[in-house]
Amino acid sequence: MKTAGVFLVLIGITMLPLQFRPAFLEPLRIYAPYIRGAFWGVMFIAGGLYFLARGFWRRLVLFLYLLYLVLYLVV
Repeated sequence: MKTAGVFLVLIGITMLPLQFRPAFLEPLRIYAPYIRGAFWGVMFIAGGLYFLARGFWRRLVLFLYLLYLVLYLVV
């Protein structure tokens, strides 16, 4: 549940500025096709690294994957 909470907070923090200033993520729109096109590759790499890693590295892989997922959903 804690991971789901962190995920929702990251999405909310990223989407909130879009309501007030839509140009907030305009520099990232250039990379939108690349972010969306690499989804399955990033998912398999992150999943494999998550299963292979332990402790700090596992949390780091999870955090980086959640960051990518937020970018994927927002852009």
